[in-house]
Amino acid sequence: MRRDCAQGYWTNQSECTHCHRNKCRCPRGSPKSAETIPDKHEISSLSHPVQLARNGPTTILIMTILSRPVSRKELLATHFREEQVENRPDIIMVMTDQHAARIMGCAGDPVAETPSLDHLASQGTFFENCYCPSPLCVPSRMAFLSGLEPHQSGVLTNDDYLASDIPTIAHALSAAGYDCRLVGRMHFYGPDQMHGFSARPIGDIGPSFPGAPPPDIGPLTKGRGNRGPELEHSGAGETSYQAYDLTVAEQAQETLRALAGQRRRSGRPFFLLVSFFCPHPPYIARRADYDVFDGRVPPPLLGGPPEADHPAITAWREAGGVGAVSASATQRSRTAYYGLVHMIDRLCGQLFEAIDELGLDDAVTVYTSDHGECLGERGLWWKSVMYDQSVKVPLVIRAPEMMPGAVDRRVTNLTDLSATILGWAEAPALPQHSGRDLRDAREWEDETYSAYYGGLMNISLPPLRHRMVRTHRHKLMWFDGDEPMLFDLAADPLEENDLAGDPSCAAILSALERKVLEGWEPAQIATHQEVNRARSQVVRQWVRATQPEEPARWIDPRRERNRYE
Repeated sequence: MRRDCAQGYWTNQSECTHCHRNKCRCPRGSPKSAETIPDKHEISSLSHPVQLARNGPTTILIMTILSRPVSRKELLATHFREEQVENRPDIIMVMTDQHAARIMGCAGDPVAETPSLDHLASQGTFFENCYCPSPLCVPSRMAFLSGLEPHQSGVLTNDDYLASDIPTIAHALSAAGYDCRLVGRMHFYGPDQMHGFSARPIGDIGPSFPGAPPPDIGPLTKGRGNRGPELEHSGAGETSYQAYDLTVAEQAQETLRALAGQRRRSGRPFFLLVSFFCPHPPYIARRADYDVFDGRVPPPLLGGPPEADHPAITAWREAGGVGAVSASATQRSRTAYYGLVHMIDRLCGQLFEAIDELGLDDAVTVYTSDHGECLGERGLWWKSVMYDQSVKVPLVIRAPEMMPGAVDRRVTNLTDLSATILGWAEAPALPQHSGRDLRDAREWEDETYSAYYGGLMNISLPPLRHRMVRTHRHKLMWFDGDEPMLFDLAADPLEENDLAGDPSCAAILSALERKVLEGWEPAQIATHQEVNRARSQVVRQWVRATQPEEPARWIDPRRERNRYE
């Protein structure tokens, strides 16, 4: 005789096959009353379908009218094949846009109010040194999804498409039996707005093609963009971007409940990726969120530009027109940004509460972002540079294997998160995937890469080829056509003292230059950039001429909401 414990695990007498203890101690409680699996005679004589599994995550096995006796061995073999899928964890991931890793309470920021993220970190592990594959939206997200660095996938800028024949983690997880859903932003360009996901009830708020018009935010348009003058229009207000994130949060909870119900009924695991737009600029937060931080946010710690700025950084600074941003604009922009982070934390909290209410105790819950935000440090704004403010991302993971309240100081990357998700799902490996499973720390090498090739909106510069390598102690920023920058992050965590010209560091510099150039050919990439640029120009002309439909795009039904408060 076999039993069914309250969580749905098959038990043999009083021993649970889930926890393998003498008495069932699964989180849902003790064994329920005994229920017997029919023997082969009983099964062969049934004239109607029979449900063999009850509530809980156990797969429901439906036996139709049988034309021959089925042995107990065959029945149990079928059950255990299904159990191999059903025992894999559900995975719920939240990705935001442009959340600086440092601006969270659990990261040590005394001003940030992020109780939901802090609580998640107290229940899981906070990864202190996680980097993005590129400090720009599209290349970073496509690298996370595919495991390919930008120069491998060809997605170098915000104008580039991920080819539909490049498999993503959604393809691999679906192949492994997962139901993969995407709710919200992922910055896909082109007609393929799914890339392996089975459903996407809410698409992007932004355009589906390069050159298509951005969202209509009426009087707030003057505050949107990546140039210094736009910062003068930061402050308190309501935007379509905030409304989009509220809609995504509501849909995410609805989708989560549907997936959790499906899991209980069929045992099929799921991967739910929820993606918000904020705290991406414009730096405009609702008045209630703005007022929480008004007068509390300090000025940038590192002040304005350093006396000896690197030529590549100077060129970027000039192209962005950030040299004359007023002190009041800086203060309002920073205050609004903290308010946007506060709003995102509140929306995340609603989703995390739903996870708990649904009893998804063994689910993997992840919070991260696609890249960071300079927020006025060194007089720089937005992203696109290799300083930690721009290239480091928050990463918090709650899972049975993750130690509660732990801080993991390994050097990691979003591609490592991607590899870890594949590992949890026991999914097929993606070709050339550059990530490593975070659960395997035995021989971890502290080394990761990020690259930037230009393409930030409103920043007019020739194609760039910047690449960074970060090791346990050092960071090298390599600029094609300019001298590199080298920092000792143990002695200089704020990256203020460039050691590239220090003779005592010549050996370190040489070793890191070899690393950063291995398998990365600037001349080949330059050729590829020219081809991509020419293609993009034609596509942009086509978009302007034909105005293609964007059926997956979210359009604000109340565009009049856009206003200052």
